[in-house]
Amino acid sequence: MKIIEFAIDKVPVNDKEFVLCLGFYDGLHLGHQKLIKTALKEGVPVGIMTFDVAPAVLLGKKENFSLTSTFDKVALLEKLCVKYFFLMQFDQSTLKVTKDEFINRVLKPLNPQKIYVGEDYKFGAYAEGDVADLKRFFDVQVVPIEKSDGLKIASNKIREFVEAGEMEKAASFLGRSYRICGLVVEGAGNGKKIGFPTANLALDYPYVFPGNGVYIGYAHFLNRKRKAIISVGTHPTINQLLKPIIEVYVINFEGSLYGKEICVDFVSKIREMIRFDSPEELTAQIIKDEQTAKNTLK
Repeated sequence: MKIIEFAIDKVPVNDKEFVLCLGFYDGLHLGHQKLIKTALKEGVPVGIMTFDVAPAVLLGKKENFSLTSTFDKVALLEKLCVKYFFLMQFDQSTLKVTKDEFINRVLKPLNPQKIYVGEDYKFGAYAEGDVADLKRFFDVQVVPIEKSDGLKIASNKIREFVEAGEMEKAASFLGRSYRICGLVVEGAGNGKKIGFPTANLALDYPYVFPGNGVYIGYAHFLNRKRKAIISVGTHPTINQLLKPIIEVYVINFEGSLYGKEICVDFVSKIREMIRFDSPEELTAQIIKDEQTAKNTLK
């Protein structure tokens, strides 16, 4: 897949045949996948155009907003056999681009043979542009909204699931487990003291932060997938923190992960984050959590 990064004042001029899918594609959920797979049926190369930053993050509405980083999107799009990934810089000046400017300054130079969008697609300043505006200049294919159990599959709903710790529901909309990636940084070492060393994760991207609790899932590092217990919270039993963190205990792993990049899949929440009366009680519970992970995860 070819990645083309550009700003509003340096839009590449295209003369190759391709169809273009528009949207932000946060999470690349089942609705997004349906749109892309429909476009692939055209039999010509497919391109995706999105922004490098979510508008909500740029506007400061929410710090942790994203379900997927740009890197995550690239990996997922390559699996879907997308040919071109157009990544447009999104900044304060881009916020002011009108629907007509977006068409004339961005879409016309890209010159797609056809455009694919979801039926609720909006664009331009204040989201004033819609499908009808696109159809004035392009051949447009509108893909119906995908639903699951009567609910619209949407990034906002998946964010709600993740923040509530409802990882199975998030996975049913994503088509895979919710994943975050980050760098392992040095922590207080409390887990190691009780026999369960954890990797403290500093997120690479403003991912949606899972709700407080203890989860089971998988840790991916050094080209391997391992069963893991993931703790999200302020570890209230030992040296309680003011802000929640993500700690990963990799089952049956010995060695240091400091400075390494790892990705974590959240499969299921197994319990709430609670305060135990002693480190011994906490240790006994972690042993139970580990057994749950071993019995549940494949």
